[in-house]
Amino acid sequence: MTARAGEEPGVDPPRPATKSDPTQARRKISTQRHRGCRASGTAAGLILMVMAVACTPSSGAATPLGRSNYITTRNSLTPDPSGVQMPTGNIPGWNLVYSQNFNGTGLPPDWRAYSGQPGSDPYGYWNPANATVSGGELHFRTTANNDPARSSTYSTGGVDFYGSPQTYGMYLVRLKGDYEPGLKISDIALLWPSDYTVWPPEIDFFEDSGGTRNAFRASLLAGPDGDNCCIIPETLENDATQWHTYGIEWTATTIIYTIDGHQWGSVIRRSQVSSPAQWPNIDMNLDLQSQNLGPVQPTRPIETMTVDWVVEYTPSP
Repeated sequence: MTARAGEEPGVDPPRPATKSDPTQARRKISTQRHRGCRASGTAAGLILMVMAVACTPSSGAATPLGRSNYITTRNSLTPDPSGVQMPTGNIPGWNLVYSQNFNGTGLPPDWRAYSGQPGSDPYGYWNPANATVSGGELHFRTTANNDPARSSTYSTGGVDFYGSPQTYGMYLVRLKGDYEPGLKISDIALLWPSDYTVWPPEIDFFEDSGGTRNAFRASLLAGPDGDNCCIIPETLENDATQWHTYGIEWTATTIIYTIDGHQWGSVIRRSQVSSPAQWPNIDMNLDLQSQNLGPVQPTRPIETMTVDWVVEYTPSP
């Protein structure tokens, strides 16, 4: 990962930014997000707002909520900070390969913090010091006067889990954001290629716009390497300042997004993706980040996102 702090143990030394560097490519500006695509939309069940955009026609059929509730049960004996225990063990169709509940005092092994400016975002700057672990949580905070390119600017934080890259899998992240009216500090959970010379693909399974955090989106960026041409987004109204478990089930034929154990939005099918778009079929890492998308700055240091736990599964044989 680019522009890391070289003195951080186990972190790659900084190198010059290139087009393929994740901190340069990560987080596309919204004006790029619909180039070459056309929109269609449906709504169903408890989904309040769903929009699907694809580079090929699709049925647009939204699927109802009601999937497994494997992560919605509160644990009254040993609750995690969020009130919901981290899942353990295998579940039908999926084998657990990694879990992390951040019970240490620093980033766990095989996690590293972002450093530098996001690509195409003049307002953002990542400082590794803004990603900290305490009290059984991963915290994303801000630091004042911390952007070398601009004065009176707050930096934010982001992390990459590179210890278990895989092609296809299920990921669950238990998180909440801060209530920040007037700000545009976006919280994001995403899958990013483990080979940082390749991008797209990218799958954002949670991305809000900051502020009151009353909605979020999920997006499949299916363009071929070097071409952000084809994006399939879904949007859901939701109070992201409260604890929720956001998930993705990514297989060779479908992508399904979940919230608190329930499917939301439309099933994205491989048949929807045609040239020049490509189905994501390479090893991906789990990344978590906060990023300022606008010029307005906090008036004091704040915590932009809090993560209780993450789990990763691989498809059962």
